[in-house]
Amino acid sequence: MRRIALFVEGRTELHFVQRLLEELAGKKNVVVETRKIVGGASVPRRTLILEAASVVGDEKYYVLIFDCGGDHQVKTRIMEEHQGLTQAGYSKILGIRDVRPDFTLAEIPRLAMGLRSHIRTSLAPVDFILCAMEIEAWFLAESSHYQRIDPRISSEAIYLSLGFHPGNDDLALRPTPASDLNACYRLGGKNYEKGAIDTVNALDFGEVFLTLPPRIPYLQKLVEHLEEFLTLHPAA
Repeated sequence: MRRIALFVEGRTELHFVQRLLEELAGKKNVVVETRKIVGGASVPRRTLILEAASVVGDEKYYVLIFDCGGDHQVKTRIMEEHQGLTQAGYSKILGIRDVRPDFTLAEIPRLAMGLRSHIRTSLAPVDFILCAMEIEAWFLAESSHYQRIDPRISSEAIYLSLGFHPGNDDLALRPTPASDLNACYRLGGKNYEKGAIDTVNALDFGEVFLTLPPRIPYLQKLVEHLEEFLTLHPAA
């Protein structure tokens, strides 16, 4: 069984990555386990199982997703787990985090360089996916999902009311995508909150992994990593 580990900053990213993997691989082919790492420094570090893996058939791929509890923890948690995951046979490790609020769009190259520093290249390969400025920019760009949140929300209504077009504009340039997404939902009398499963479930994942990547370089990078993982023949 081929193995990959992903470290994400919070519950929103966890739900999104889990759904993306299941859609790419097919649920019958992938086993997903989710965990949350808490503590460290002044509080004892613990790993909590959120959803235990259940191998029920001949699944080919095993995915372990860690909720790190904050973007600043993603690299730290990877460094803590890197050797153990390598020894356990994981072929790749990915870290996914937002850029804001600690960095600006212009500071992304510096952030990316800092994330790569001190990662042990003798162990399983590690790469980082940056959501500019937040993962909600990816949700904003999937313009078909608004109608599933509320029929009153459309790309045209968003453009007329808020001044940007989800299907056309470069949404990585939006400084606060989560606030933008909430403003879009308010057009239909709804609210967006981080961690909301309803938004992830409303996304058209065909659009997410086929149409959006050319518009969103880091999403394209994530999809390419996952497709490579799922394409290579799994070990017995």
